[in-house]
Amino acid sequence: MDDLELLLQGWVDNGLIPGAALRIVRDRRIWYACDVGTTSIAKDQPVTPDTMFDLASLTKVTATLPAVLLLVQEGVVALDDQIGRFFPDCPADKKRITLAQLLAHTSGMPADLAERRRDSEIDLPELLYAQELTHEPGTQVVYSDLGMIWLGLLIERMTGERLDQFVDRRIFTPLGMKKTVYRPNRHIYRNIASTEFCTLTNTYMTGEVHDEKAFAMGGVAGHAGLFSTADDLCKYAMSWLYQEPRILASEWYEQAIRNQTKQAGGSRGYGWELNQASTTLSCGSGFHPHSFGHTGFTGTSMWIDPEQEFAVIFLTNVVHLGRHHQLRHLRPILHDAVTAQLLQT
Repeated sequence: MDDLELLLQGWVDNGLIPGAALRIVRDRRIWYACDVGTTSIAKDQPVTPDTMFDLASLTKVTATLPAVLLLVQEGVVALDDQIGRFFPDCPADKKRITLAQLLAHTSGMPADLAERRRDSEIDLPELLYAQELTHEPGTQVVYSDLGMIWLGLLIERMTGERLDQFVDRRIFTPLGMKKTVYRPNRHIYRNIASTEFCTLTNTYMTGEVHDEKAFAMGGVAGHAGLFSTADDLCKYAMSWLYQEPRILASEWYEQAIRNQTKQAGGSRGYGWELNQASTTLSCGSGFHPHSFGHTGFTGTSMWIDPEQEFAVIFLTNVVHLGRHHQLRHLRPILHDAVTAQLLQT
């Protein structure tokens, strides 16, 4: 497995990434761990097992997805419930959007806001109400931050708790994920990978969510805002790979990784991206077609292969170097290197 560390260290040495944490879950444990580089080009703090990364869109499948499925499991909501049931004042064209469509990115909600600024004011749910649908709900797959923001509001409305409090109590604590939080306290968590340079503060973002919308929402949102370590994400991956410890009944795990978008011409489950697309995804070519995963804009990813029984967590803060990077090209290379090594053991 030394080849994997050499590969990642080479990317650091060539200025492609500042640092990274790689974990392979296999045989119900962390089978391989590697940390390389630093948390910032501005300081010489190495990436270690304690390094927290801004997960960006991994928040969608690590917090929002299991929270919604818990509410479904407990009969608080149903997947075919229309959003108008919970937000009766929303416009008529959006009342019939279902929770399933929001989870599968077929709701018709736009992918994002036309303008994103860290110093903007976001009024919710009014901002969601004001968006024009891009298509008839259920007919197309459009990966939407806004749909996941709406689900985050739903969780808070139905539980009477803030999203961060609910997911900590019902998901992270039962799984032993002690270093997975929204809005990490930098006096407690002193090893946080920095993301992009912020012109508003004239410094690199460290411990503050990179996503503009989540920042304007106070750092807690359904689409982004979560920070975690690679080791903690291994615990989460194992809960899907082995359903141990189990926070959901088997049927909800199974539904989430079933293609819910065939009629819309897509390959998405609930939350997860499925390795059933006609093009090579970030997991490369060695993962089974039944694999599922997700990526995050800051440089994070998690892929789970239930057939070959392994998972790969790869966390880097590549956006620290700017938004014009090569990670889209690098991710498949890394995952192909991982699966090549696994096939030899």
